[in-house]
Amino acid sequence: MLLIKYKSIIRHQTVVSQQSGDEMDTVMVMEKSEVPGIAVQCNLLLPNGHFQKTYDFDIADIGQRRLLVRRFFGILIVQIACTLPCLEVLLKYPMPYMEAVMPISLVLTMFLYTCFYVWRDWRRFAPYNYLVLLLSTFISSLNRSMYLLNLVQTHWVYAYPVILILELLALMLYSSQERFRFTQIRGISIICLVFGLFLLLGYRLNRMVELFSAMACTVEAWYVIYDTHFMLCGRHGYNMGPQECIYAACNIHCDLPKGCWRLMRMLFFSKIVEAIRMFRECFRTEVC
Repeated sequence: MLLIKYKSIIRHQTVVSQQSGDEMDTVMVMEKSEVPGIAVQCNLLLPNGHFQKTYDFDIADIGQRRLLVRRFFGILIVQIACTLPCLEVLLKYPMPYMEAVMPISLVLTMFLYTCFYVWRDWRRFAPYNYLVLLLSTFISSLNRSMYLLNLVQTHWVYAYPVILILELLALMLYSSQERFRFTQIRGISIICLVFGLFLLLGYRLNRMVELFSAMACTVEAWYVIYDTHFMLCGRHGYNMGPQECIYAACNIHCDLPKGCWRLMRMLFFSKIVEAIRMFRECFRTEVC
């Protein structure tokens, strides 16, 4: 950070008055032109108050950027559609000890995604990127199916992937235009609107409980647009190309461990560190 510091200037003047009788009057006049300890940040001198760091998109052309978004959103829709046959198989042939298998599956998933995240060339270049895509499709479909079957044991369990597919489809349709900005709040509004229409349908069909249990699909759809922003604006450092739709679709899955870590650090670890600092200050501060 560049700092501009002002030096202090102190001038002393001593004026001795003329002798008057037996007394000598001495007058000291001090002129102090000093600005102590002032440091001006250069970013505060920027116009219009733009102090926050901005990120440029890896793909400058908005048309190519949104075309890439539509392509890998389409791949994600196909991956989510694979959850439907997986749910059908698990409904007919229930998995034994599903409650014990699910945590193990989540741990293995996080480990595998972390490996793919660290060695990102596996999911970027052919033919390994197609292998990562197939593995992420299978893993996400299996984990999503086991999670849903723990909530609903009827065919209303299909509501979750169907609503999620329609949410991503609505986001794809919105990204097909270039007139309006595609901000996160607008994407969240579209997601909530689609889910709200299904809740209204569930109220009319007296199936509010089954549809309300699928509320997590809004969180999953929000994560997709959240990670899309980080992936395309350069914060992840991927340097995306306009044709790398397979790589982008794999990144949505492989960025999941980092997103979970960021969420845990924000909600839990920051509070723990704050509590440790508070107790540490108890040994240093004096009451009276």
